[in-house]
Amino acid sequence: MPDSTITRVVTVAGEQTEPLAPSDAVELACGTEGCSANCCAAGPPIVLNPYEIARIRAESGMPYEDLLDVFETGRAKGFPVVMLPRTPACFFLTAQGCRIYNARPLACRLFPLGRVYHQSRSHIVLPGNNRCDGLVSSPSRTVTEYLADQETGRFIEMADQWIDFVSEIEQLDLPDAPVTSVAFHMLVYSPDTPPAADQGHPPDDPEAGFLLRLATARTQVPRFLKRA
Repeated sequence: MPDSTITRVVTVAGEQTEPLAPSDAVELACGTEGCSANCCAAGPPIVLNPYEIARIRAESGMPYEDLLDVFETGRAKGFPVVMLPRTPACFFLTAQGCRIYNARPLACRLFPLGRVYHQSRSHIVLPGNNRCDGLVSSPSRTVTEYLADQETGRFIEMADQWIDFVSEIEQLDLPDAPVTSVAFHMLVYSPDTPPAADQGHPPDDPEAGFLLRLATARTQVPRFLKRA
C-alpha cells in the first residue's frame, strides 16, 4: 500500500505532479459514459504484470496461449512486456459490463487515479489525462477509502514486487533475440507454467504463487537468458 510519507513531486508522463496524501479527498468516479470515454476504450494499452495475468486467466478461464491472442506483446528496453489493448475497446468489455471485473488490472481499479513507483514506494496521483468525459462527481472519500473500495491493496503490493524484480532483471546482460521472449514468457508470464520446478502442491493463494514465481525466476532467468 502507499506509504503515509508522501514525496513532494513525482514525474507522470514527463510532467511533475504532487502525489495525493492518504487523507486527500476524492470526489470523482466513473459515470455511465466512462467506458466510451477513456477507461475501457480508446485508451493506450495497459501494461500487465504476471500477477494480473494470472488473475485474468483464472477469472476468464482462458489458457495463457489463448490470452496471447487477446493481449499485445512487445519489448521495452529489450524487456518482454504484455499489454491489454483498449482500441477500439477492451476485449473483456461486454454489453453487460466487464467480464473480468473481479480480476481487473490495477490500472482499471485505480482510475481516474494513477500510481507512480518512486524511491521504492507507490505514490497515488491524479493524472491530467485521466480527467475524461466519463467522470462524474461522487460523495467525498479519502484516497485511502477509495483504494479500499476498489480493493487495490494486494494489486499494489504485487505491482511493487514486480517493479523491483524488473529492475533486477534489467541489470542482466540479456540477448535481444526471440528466444529471450519465449523463455521469459514461459518462466515468468505464463500462469500455466508451475511457479517452481519442484513444487509439491499449488500455492494457497495467487499472491503466494506470484511471489514464488518471482523467486524462481530470479535464479532461472540468468541461467536461461544471460549472455555467455
